[in-house]
Amino acid sequence: MRVALVNPPARFPTFRDGYCSSSSKSGYLWQPLDLLVQSGVLAGHGHEVLLLDAVAEGLSAEATVERVALFAPARVLGLAGDVSWPGDVRFYRRLGARLPEVPLVLSGDVPRFEPQRAFQALPALDAVLTDFTTPAVAALLGTDAPDGGLIRRDGKPCGSVGNTWSAPPGLHEQLPRRYRLPFHGGLPFASVLSSYGCPLACTFCNTGELGYKLRPVGEVVAELRRVKALGYSRVYLRDATANGKRAAFLELCTAWARAELDLRWNAFCTVRPFDLELARAMAAAGCRVVQFGIETGDDDLRKASGKPFANSAAEAAVRHAHEAGLAVCGHFVLGLPEQDEDSVVRAGAFARSLDLDYASFNLAAARPGTALRREADSRGLFGGDASGDGFIAGLGAVPPERLRRLKRDVTLRFYLRPRPLRAVLPDLRHAEGWAHLGAMARALVRTL
Repeated sequence: MRVALVNPPARFPTFRDGYCSSSSKSGYLWQPLDLLVQSGVLAGHGHEVLLLDAVAEGLSAEATVERVALFAPARVLGLAGDVSWPGDVRFYRRLGARLPEVPLVLSGDVPRFEPQRAFQALPALDAVLTDFTTPAVAALLGTDAPDGGLIRRDGKPCGSVGNTWSAPPGLHEQLPRRYRLPFHGGLPFASVLSSYGCPLACTFCNTGELGYKLRPVGEVVAELRRVKALGYSRVYLRDATANGKRAAFLELCTAWARAELDLRWNAFCTVRPFDLELARAMAAAGCRVVQFGIETGDDDLRKASGKPFANSAAEAAVRHAHEAGLAVCGHFVLGLPEQDEDSVVRAGAFARSLDLDYASFNLAAARPGTALRREADSRGLFGGDASGDGFIAGLGAVPPERLRRLKRDVTLRFYLRPRPLRAVLPDLRHAEGWAHLGAMARALVRTL
């Protein structure tokens, strides 16, 4: 059967994948992970797949609907997100009017964590995909596969999703090569996933609510070989916490190095467990940038937010990464409950003291499925966009307008330093790097 996998259009670059939605604050864009993984799962079960990213292709709603209609699918799997929810609802209603007999399945943060909201807004919605690594959609098409990982409108039980996951390589060839990150100098990259979910439980992030499970190392290396054969030289390892199981990640890095794929890649890790042995194994496998969720410069605030590690652990992780030759990007959340203005300023100072190569300062937002969302709901506040304006009304001690000014100040103070400037110099050896640097700078200025 034919299945259309659709990331709907948006007014601005928008991410809806991984059950976590946000906007692109400085011109970067990555592949819709849920749909990419499902393209491999469905194709592996013998179904014909259309993988359509209307955001990356810059398609209008009308053009997207016509592309899907021309494919004549038996079912549609789409993405929907909190930051784009009203527009997503309008799109799927329009698609349903064009294809009234085609059942709709949705993945995304609103469907996953607030399914009744999704079912109420979209009468044509048949089911919600609560785990995008499962063959549940294939099961809906009559494939002999377990249907765990679904919430159906009729309330039918759908079973467990297990502790491991397996999938053939996604259909990377169907996606455009318009995806960019700050770390690859404007060169196109492919997204690959080796673990699902996260073993941590941060109050501002919902990924820990998904559980945590690993993919066989051989499958990951096979997908890396596939993207290499397609001409990619850069990879974003899309794990939320690549070293959630240190031994498993070390095994992957060792296998990756032995495969001699000559791929340059970046990945998210937690600062603990992270040591010099792991950093060197990552570098030997081709890793060039490691990203850490450092979040704040205050130990007590970090602990209250679900990450009980001290500043000293972050300092050690950055030191190990730099010793292994890896560049480091630190991620920080500004405006957490009980965080005052001095704490925000200290977060910026801590980022500079770590001598990071890159830093991302995001405003706290109440994502669906998080403790912050439950608090925001109880107070009648909107969730907000972590990459945009954060909380619309704010849950922290710093007023939203003041918080946005502080974010601008800490961002500028971080990047007007020698180390971040040195980090981009290797990218300026080719025309794509200069063009990418200009585009990123223009997009960043618009967010300040």
